[in-house]
Amino acid sequence: MSRWFVPNPASVSPGVLAAQVIPPGVGTLLQPSVLADRMREFFFPNSERPVFFSCTREGLLQMALEWFSDRNLFMIVNGPMSQEWWDIADDCHSQVTLFDTAYNADIDLKSLGPALHKDKYDVLMFVETDVYTGSSLNAAAICEEFRAQNPDGLVVIDISGCIFCGFDETLAGLADICLCGSEMAMGLPPGLGMAVANTRAHTRLLAHNVMNGRYFNYPRKTVSRSLSALDAPVYPLLNALNEQIDAILTEGMNVRVERMQNVCDRINNWVGSRGFHLLAPETCRALNCAAVELTGELSAQEITDHAARYGVYITPGIGQMPKNSLILFHGNDTTTEDAGALTRVLERFLNDYDTRQRSIPQYRRPVEQKV
Repeated sequence: MSRWFVPNPASVSPGVLAAQVIPPGVGTLLQPSVLADRMREFFFPNSERPVFFSCTREGLLQMALEWFSDRNLFMIVNGPMSQEWWDIADDCHSQVTLFDTAYNADIDLKSLGPALHKDKYDVLMFVETDVYTGSSLNAAAICEEFRAQNPDGLVVIDISGCIFCGFDETLAGLADICLCGSEMAMGLPPGLGMAVANTRAHTRLLAHNVMNGRYFNYPRKTVSRSLSALDAPVYPLLNALNEQIDAILTEGMNVRVERMQNVCDRINNWVGSRGFHLLAPETCRALNCAAVELTGELSAQEITDHAARYGVYITPGIGQMPKNSLILFHGNDTTTEDAGALTRVLERFLNDYDTRQRSIPQYRRPVEQKV
């Protein structure tokens, strides 16, 4: 059985995948409004009803920029996910003030305050958890700092990397709008976007006529809307999300968070025992992902290729991350047994690696059998 530690797209459980084939007929057609009510009841009780969109996370970020195209925007960038948001804003010629921090770093509130004081900003945008760098920002402190300078401003947070994995429900009260794509911590195939807003933000967005569900085609940069039910978010993904909610409620959120914490501790302990270190500082480490910087002359790509031979899939660092770093996403349904399989495969590589030849000797490599 293969084990998937790649953040995007993340692994999807068999039950969630199977739910997609439920035929959209009488008695089985899941209405978006019903699913939105479930999301609000169990995960966002203090918000308005969530709105679903047929789009990838990138399309959702693009739409968020379009919602506030006439506003003064302030964006925090500290990893590949927020960098992508900034790149989309640049492609669309959006006027955004950038607060750039080092990848993996926690936000320096002493520097953020003066930066916010330079102008009057209408909207703050940032990514709560970056599943590539393994970092999670202090959203409460950031929101407090922003509102101290801009009491009438809106806070828009991308929670694609942290929903369903111990995401703090109170953040829905701190943020005005939470965005989430289906391909990461939601544990679904790509193609479903969700926006959750509080009453204040919901009212403002309704005034712009945008919170009624739209389809976004990012490559063509077009937005379309229809009154036909067939143009609502794709029903296979709605069925998959409904199944995922059932699985989470059955396991119990507290048990789910404890399981993820155990997996996280096991991976972090192995990283320390091998003399490697986590890129994210201890003050801002995420629960469901880790970025590991290797020591010496080890090659991240060679480790990735080696692990794939055993059905364990990981990926090297991307963007401005160190070239000798590994990304380990261990959210959703990852168990301690999965983490054990990961560390065993990595141990096998480290034990067989010839540092002078910078490869595993041929006689130690597993024999691949042709099927």
